[in-house]
Formats: sequence, structure tokens, C-alpha cells
Amino acid sequence: MSLTFNAGVVRFSSHRVRSTKDCFTVYGFPMIANKAAFAVKCSLTPTDLMGRVEEKFKGKNGNSLAASTTVESADIPSNLCIIDTLQRLGVDRYFQTEINAILEDTYRLWERKDKDIYSDATTHAMAFRLLRVKGYEVSSEELAPYADQECVNVQTADVATVIELYRAAQVRISEEESSLKKLHAWTTTFLKYQLQSNSIPEKKLHKLVEYYLKNYHGILDRMGVRMDLDLFDISHYRTLQASDRFSSLRNEDFLEFARQDFNICQAKHQKELQQLQRWYADCRLDTLKFGRDVVRVANFLTSAIFGEPELSDARLIFAKHIVLVTCIDEFFDHGGSKEESYKILELVEEWKEKPTGEYGCEEVEILFTAVYSTVNELAEMAHVEQGRSVKEFLVKLWVQILSIFKIELDTWSDDTELTLDSYLNNSWVSIGCRICILMSMQFAGVKLSDEMLLSEECVDLCRHVSMVDRLLNDVQTFEKERKENTGNSVSLLQAAAEREGRAITEEEAITQIKELAEYHRRKLMQIVYKTDTIFPRKCKDMFLKVCRIGCYLYASGDEFTTPQQMMEDMKSLVYQPLTVDDMSAKELTSVRN
Repeated sequence: MSLTFNAGVVRFSSHRVRSTKDCFTVYGFPMIANKAAFAVKCSLTPTDLMGRVEEKFKGKNGNSLAASTTVESADIPSNLCIIDTLQRLGVDRYFQTEINAILEDTYRLWERKDKDIYSDATTHAMAFRLLRVKGYEVSSEELAPYADQECVNVQTADVATVIELYRAAQVRISEEESSLKKLHAWTTTFLKYQLQSNSIPEKKLHKLVEYYLKNYHGILDRMGVRMDLDLFDISHYRTLQASDRFSSLRNEDFLEFARQDFNICQAKHQKELQQLQRWYADCRLDTLKFGRDVVRVANFLTSAIFGEPELSDARLIFAKHIVLVTCIDEFFDHGGSKEESYKILELVEEWKEKPTGEYGCEEVEILFTAVYSTVNELAEMAHVEQGRSVKEFLVKLWVQILSIFKIELDTWSDDTELTLDSYLNNSWVSIGCRICILMSMQFAGVKLSDEMLLSEECVDLCRHVSMVDRLLNDVQTFEKERKENTGNSVSLLQAAAEREGRAITEEEAITQIKELAEYHRRKLMQIVYKTDTIFPRKCKDMFLKVCRIGCYLYASGDEFTTPQQMMEDMKSLVYQPLTVDDMSAKELTSVRN
């Protein structure tokens, strides 16, 4: 992937390269190389490289695009490729001003149906996806010409172009968007056939298609970055001509910058894991004789969705609440008696430490004091961050989730008949997404008012993301929960159909529950992508990131309870650094120390 606009390239292998104006798309990436890059390692610091990259965003008069009023339409395709490159390699946060300016100009040209956007399928699809995700109102009907495979010349459209159309189809936010539904259907079929028939000779391109088709909405942000960095390949390219005045910026320069940035973030995640482990031991949670230790899982999940070093506090708070909610949920399920479970709720409602003898049992004391000390510490930190006291709000979040735990415990233990609606009205809270998000959001760098936190928008965001995670969880755990005589949306849906005198199979019930989860995912996207709402986009993005966790964990099994793929992903994200040259390695060591 290159930031060089006007360089010609030639491919040594037989795989076709699709030209989009001044950039070339291969593996879905814009790629151009400078010949010198093959012999010289990158020795740029992040500051050096950022300076050079920023130059590439300057207009012809030397002014920043952010301050410029116009950009040549012919530049838009290559600029969109650059944005896509920055995002996929995880360094777009350094260039948000320039990215915003480019997208503003792209939208202006989109409305004019500019030929430099509309005449090329790759550019058209990429523009649509980037603009919609950013919050611009772009109609999916503009992609209607590609909705049917027969309307696309697949003889000239390479796999990378189909990938871009496939990605555009993934931002469908309404059931009524039939063009995107059709586009998704045929591009999925096309790409699957390419895999099954071994028609993709390039191993990395094959792997990319495989990765996307496996679980697109379950690609966690930082895992996607790691994948893209692993698949980055410039070894097949050489320069024929380099007319670009910034040709000193090489592919390897940019790659080294992205790798170094990834390793700096990874080093931060490793330190945070150590902090979590110390906290876990200090709270005596490691002495509990029930449940499982999910500290590493919690660290991985939060690192995978909130990768930026400056979000360390948000990650730690989120991870701690994953651990606390899991421990207490398992105590309510099978770790303690009904009376002992009730006691935890009573203690949280009172919010006061007791003498050891008044807790009833050691497990209750450990669990309550862990919540009590963690939330009190969080409240002090949040007071500084938010400039006001939020302790009462944070404690209420715990009272609410424990109250739902109690309702669910009473329902299952008393064998109370339950409807699907009543189950979902409670279970979206007990999945724990809301408490984790709203606790960690205190440290997202945004001032949160009571109006925001108590708004209908906040409730809707919490409910939609929680519904996705709950429903997908149910699909993978209904057999286990049926044996334990506890409720689950799959079994409740079947029971409801039986009461109405009709029967549906498990497969049909699972399909309906997955469709309901997809409905809530699209509703969540509608709110997140909408502009001028009470929550700033930075906060709303947290909900969308957590939604991906649910899709990741429960796509084909229960990765939270029995992690398998997660173990491999954990190694690559938290433990295995990317290779950087000697200069970068020295800089990275100084950052770690």
C-alpha cells in the first residue's frame, strides 16, 4: 500500500492489477512501490513519517486540504485509497483532519455524480462505504447498477474489485435496501466460488477473502489491523517512473511506521495485562473456587477493540467489569445459594463495607469488596476526568444488573413460565454490555452529562448492542441451558410456537433468532452513523465495537466459555510483535521503558 499518487508499477506475477486513476488495487489495497524501498530499511520516526504523509494531503498551492475549498475530482480515487490504507493499517487516527476534508470533498462530488467516482466500480463502492460510515447520507440505490452479477463484467472485474463491492454491501442499515442485499448475495457467492475452485493464485489474496467471508462483522478492529499488516506485500512491485514530487516516501517507510505503531500499542496491552492480574489477585478473585479466570480473555477483547494507547484507562475499566460481571454471574448460576446471591445485591444497594462476619460467607465478601473497591476507585478517577461526581450513577448500574440477575435466578429456580418478550426485556441487561460500556466511557475523552447518560438514545444504543450479543450467545448455548433448565431465546421461541399450535425446528428457531440479532445490529448502525445526535461519534463507536465482540465470540461456537480461535488471536495481538528494523526496535524499546 502506498501513499505515492503518480507512479507507474508493473507486476512480476500474472495476477491482474486493477487501476483506479493514480492508485492500483491489489488484495483490496492501493499499492505502489519505490525502487529504493527494496534496498533501504525505514529509519523514520513516527513524527518524521507523519510529516511526510501530511505533505501528501496538501493541495497544489501547498495548503492543507483541511483549509482548502476544492480538491481536483481526479485526485479523489487515490485519496480514498489512502484513507482506506490508513484505516486498515490502524494509523488513521493521526490524520483525522485530512481524512475529514477529503470525505467532505468526496461527498460534494458524490452529490454531483462526478464521473471520477461513478465511472469506476471500485471507487464508487469505496466512496459509498467510507461516506456512509462517516455519517453522510448516501443512498444505496446509487450502487444499484452493481446489484446483479449480470450487470457487472466479472471478466474484467478482478477479485479485489468484488471485495470492495462486498465491503460496501456490509454497511446495509435497513431491510429496505434491496440493492445492497442483492449485492451482498452475489459477491459472497462469487468470492466463495473463487476459494472453492482455487481460482485465486495469490496466497495472501486467498487468505484475505477467506478472512472476510468467515465472519466479516466479527472482525475486531485491532485483529483486522494485524491481519492487514501480515498480508501487506510489496515484494512484487517495482517503479517504472516516479513523477511524484514526494517519491522519497516509500512503501517500506509507511509499513515500518504502521508496524512500529502496532508494537507500541501491543507493549501497552502487555503492561495492562499485568495490571489486571495484580488487581485480580489484590481483590482475591483468584481464590474463588467456582467459575473461571477470564482476565486474559478480558484483556484481549478490550485490546482488540480499543487499541489506542491513550485509551488505557477505558480498556482497564472495561476489562475489570468483564471479569466482575462474569464472576458474579457464575456465582448466581451455580457458585452460591439463592440467599447468598441475594446478599450481594443487598450489599451493593447499601454500598457500605461490613465486618467480615456479616457477609455470611467468604465468597460474598470477596465479590462485594471487589465491586466496592473497584467502583470507588473508578468514581474518583472519573470525577477528575468528567469534572463532576458520577459515583451515584455508577453504583446504580451495578444495582440494575444485579437486580436482573436476581429476577433471572428466581425465574429459573421457581420454574416460572416465561415468554420470549419477558426474557429479552431482562436478558439484554444481564449480558453485561451496558455496564461495561458506560463504565469505560467515562474515560473516552468526552464530557458526559446526565442528559446524555439518561437519554433515550443511550438506552437504545445499550439495548441494541446487548440484544445482538445476547441473541448470538443464545444460539450457541441453548442446548447447554436447556439441560440446566434455564431460559434461552431459541427454546422460548420454540415453546411459543408450540403454544400457538404450530411447530418449528431448532434450525428454524436458530435462523429466526439470528435474523433478530441482525435486525438489532442494523438498528445500532443507524444510530451510530446518524449525525447531530446527543452522543458524539467517538462515544457511539464504542457500541459498534462491542457489537463486533458478540459477532466474534458467537459466530460458530462459544469462544468466551471455550476459547479456541481466541487463543491464536490472543498470541498475535498481545504477545507476538511485528518485525521492525533495528532503528525502530530501539525507538520501541525506549517507549516501553
